[in-house]
Amino acid sequence: MASGPRYKVPMRRRREVRTDYHQRLRLLKSGKPRLVARKSNNNVTAQLVATGPHGDETLASAQATDLEEYGWDAPTGNLPSAYLTGYLAGLRAREADLDEAVLDIGLNTATKGSKVFAIQEGVIDAGLDVPHNESVFADWSRTRGEHIADYAEQLDEPLYSGDFDATELPEHFDDVLESIQED
Repeated sequence: MASGPRYKVPMRRRREVRTDYHQRLRLLKSGKPRLVARKSNNNVTAQLVATGPHGDETLASAQATDLEEYGWDAPTGNLPSAYLTGYLAGLRAREADLDEAVLDIGLNTATKGSKVFAIQEGVIDAGLDVPHNESVFADWSRTRGEHIADYAEQLDEPLYSGDFDATELPEHFDDVLESIQED
């Protein structure tokens, strides 16, 4: 006598390791827009997404490559660019009349001081209300990129050659943050 299938095939996005449906359901039950923070080695993305009956709708978004409009010359896959991307996404969300959200880090590991929490800190500093714990944010010196500048100073000149002088990253961060705030 058969008792049913021995194996249940997971949903496609679960098989592709792209969606955690249990976490997604918990976030959707809140009824608030989700702050979707995604990172790669070379880029970070912040989106504010609302869920509707016909699928998700993006209300505001920003990518690290958008920072070039404000004078960002440094690489876009680091902690300072993640904070600035979150700050820019937060300002765009305020323009779209959003005032609160919940963080959705997807399948990223929740590591203290990581880029996804830098995005969250930027959105909070832009004026959105996102539930958070201060202990997961990086120190302000790391958010400004002082650790990158210190490392660049230790390198020998022949080993370090690039278009951007990383020793000036904290000052460059402050300049770009001011230009985003003025806009």
